[in-house]
Amino acid sequence: MASEAPAVGELPVLRTSFPTGTFVAALLAAMIGLLVLGAVNIYSIVDAGFNKAITLNAGIGPYSGKEVFWLTGWFLSWIILHFAVRKKTLNLRKWFGVFMVGMLVATLLVWPPIFEAIGKAL
Repeated sequence: MASEAPAVGELPVLRTSFPTGTFVAALLAAMIGLLVLGAVNIYSIVDAGFNKAITLNAGIGPYSGKEVFWLTGWFLSWIILHFAVRKKTLNLRKWFGVFMVGMLVATLLVWPPIFEAIGKAL
């Protein structure tokens, strides 16, 4: 891999654009993972059988199964998004905004007063 050195008095040419898809994939995967955790929190209130079924460890109860869903949602979405957008140059400002809004929603969905109220309303 040979690179040409700039001539004397010339500045090197810098690449100003690069694929940002991998960054966006990582951000969105984290958001999706937490949204999955919020959805599982709500569903575990709606369906008592599901709540009991996801209890993998009696010490921490259904939270153990919720963590499995969270990690699975995060990891699978990261793999899918990585391969879908890794070579694309995406607007980081726009996707960071999407990430922040999604994280706000996800944070509300894992906050007990919110997810318990939604679960009881369903």
